[in-house]
Amino acid sequence: MSNTTPKRLDENKAFGMFMASIGLTMLALFVGISIGVNARNTQLVKENVVERGRALFRQIVLTRRWAASYGGVYVYKTDGVESNPWLEHPDIQAADQSILTLRNPALITREISELASGSEGYRFRITSLKPLNPGNAPDSFEEATLRSFEDKQLAERWDTIETPEGREFRYMGALATEQSCLECHAKQGYQLGDVRGGISVSFPVETLEQEISRGRIIILMASIVALGLTMALVVSMVSSLRSKLGTARAELVRMAMTDELTGLYNRRYGMERLIQEVERTERLGLSMSVALMDADNFKRLNDTQGHVAGDRTLKTLAVILASSLRPYDILMRYGGEEFVVVLPGTTLQNAAEACERVRYAVEASKDAGVTVSIGVASLCGQKTQNHDSAAMAEAILKKADSAMYRAKSAGKNQVLCDES
Repeated sequence: MSNTTPKRLDENKAFGMFMASIGLTMLALFVGISIGVNARNTQLVKENVVERGRALFRQIVLTRRWAASYGGVYVYKTDGVESNPWLEHPDIQAADQSILTLRNPALITREISELASGSEGYRFRITSLKPLNPGNAPDSFEEATLRSFEDKQLAERWDTIETPEGREFRYMGALATEQSCLECHAKQGYQLGDVRGGISVSFPVETLEQEISRGRIIILMASIVALGLTMALVVSMVSSLRSKLGTARAELVRMAMTDELTGLYNRRYGMERLIQEVERTERLGLSMSVALMDADNFKRLNDTQGHVAGDRTLKTLAVILASSLRPYDILMRYGGEEFVVVLPGTTLQNAAEACERVRYAVEASKDAGVTVSIGVASLCGQKTQNHDSAAMAEAILKKADSAMYRAKSAGKNQVLCDES
């Protein structure tokens, strides 16, 4: 027991460290995947938001370009339709005496923005560092962006900012001066190709950011569940494997200790137990005996009935011997048809009596088909020092062997003791 327990503790410790290593590795893997997926999702959403702002910018630029290509668009001046105060002679009279007023690209941009902010959830405005209309003066974001446009550092810029209405995404693209623009803006000093302003696009993203946060939580929870399930599966598989390895190891240990045919201890392990018992007997000053048993006429049985019958006889003998001895007596198959019994704490006389009961049980058995000759030797005495336990085990076994051969010579089927 003293040798087995530390090994078992070491094995449990190694198993615990192995599972901890797997757990930490899987945790790192799932955390990395979770962070990567969240980062990628966030990046995709940001790219989608930027592309939306860019698309809206292009849309209004195309609308302005279309209007500018016709010199603006005239609309009926009805109730609520005001003339553009920043244009010279914006109104004309049609043939039917109705009044038409000019909508230039800048005013078209503003009016479309008003419609979009009411129904589409986004707004945009044209702005410049030198606006003709003071209402188009830039805010701080737009002013910083326009200056970067003038320095040719950027052609577009975006950011997410806090507003009284919540967080919103701001996108701004540069407006280059085209031929149609010079009619109004040449007097400001702009030339063809100059950046004369920009279009700012805004739309709320607070709800979108909340969805992103919820998505992060969902991914995190899914990762935790997946990690838990995976760990449970790994633990189950490893535990099952460990159990199978333990069973296989136990079987290997059993095979290393026992005789395949009879199921008794084999000679190698039986001799280890004999040496251990000699050491204990010497250390405590006790008594012990050893009996060597041989099946009488076994060779003749093998020759006449075959090896199958011989094997059956050996198995039967093993059962009879084991059932006739004490639970703590050590019984081994010594070789061929020979068996050795180690009887701890037994004097020569007590051992002889025990062996006589064994001999009689074999003789009385209808299944054995053989008898046994038994030689007995004992180790009795006081505590001694510096003894070679292995040599003493061989010596007592040799004495039992000699006694057994005397029993054979004296007619077999009897128990004789060592006379030395």
